[in-house]
Amino acid sequence: MNGSSTPENVTPDALAGAAPAEQNSQRRYAWFTESFVLKYAFRALLVGTVIFLALDFKDIYEEANAPLPGKVTERRPITMEPPKRQDHLRPYLPLTNPVRRKGAGPKMPGYAKPPKDEITGERMSFLRGPKGAVSAIGRIEVGTADDLAQFIKGQAGEIKTLHLHSPGGSVEDALQMSKLLRSEGIDTVVPDNGYCASSCPIVFSGGKTRLAGKRAWIGVHQVFTATATPGSLNDGMAQGQTVSARVQDHLSTMGVDLRVWVKAMQTPSEKLYIFTADELKEFKLATRIK
Repeated sequence: MNGSSTPENVTPDALAGAAPAEQNSQRRYAWFTESFVLKYAFRALLVGTVIFLALDFKDIYEEANAPLPGKVTERRPITMEPPKRQDHLRPYLPLTNPVRRKGAGPKMPGYAKPPKDEITGERMSFLRGPKGAVSAIGRIEVGTADDLAQFIKGQAGEIKTLHLHSPGGSVEDALQMSKLLRSEGIDTVVPDNGYCASSCPIVFSGGKTRLAGKRAWIGVHQVFTATATPGSLNDGMAQGQTVSARVQDHLSTMGVDLRVWVKAMQTPSEKLYIFTADELKEFKLATRIK
């Protein structure tokens, strides 16, 4: 083909001198000039960029506004398979508790029936049952250690065992509670179908003797630290390491094998490493399994 057939060289005079069929063909090809292609390619690229940024922003927004560990509002129990060898990780349930496909809730002192599931997500409360047994159900929040101290003081030394059913919470309060239990010579219990997660096992470790049901849910994960004012990533890591070191020192003092905390450090904060009954005994987190 000669030079006049290229889109850049199509002119009105050339079209006028061409046959009608050729004129139509040349007009059709005239639309696809280089500037036309570049213009619409640029527009397509711009639209694609906008869509990509919108999706990216959506992901960033959702991550920034995602509930942090301990802030999830779901209170409905979730059915899970119990832990077994090489299958320990389960979701962390900060306001509720896991349940087996078949099984009732935990039997707790002072309760005629298993406590309602909603109580698990509320601030920890204490209820005395027979023979010096006390139920401790709910989240460990800032000030819960003081609540426990006041409760023990009001019972005139008659508390023998503390039965735990808690998704955990404040590590600082858990440490104080654990030390208080040991100093008072109070035993700890996590009954069958009881839930003791996150910082709750720290409290459990304070028992003079520590009884765990064979079907208890006892699990740990990485320490999660949060401050009112955002800091750098290094600040957060430093705080986490400091708290973790204190927990390790405490567990060692309580006679617990530090492999318990190794499992915690290996587990993301949105998950739990659930111990089997054999591990609870092997790692000395429980002194008795029943």
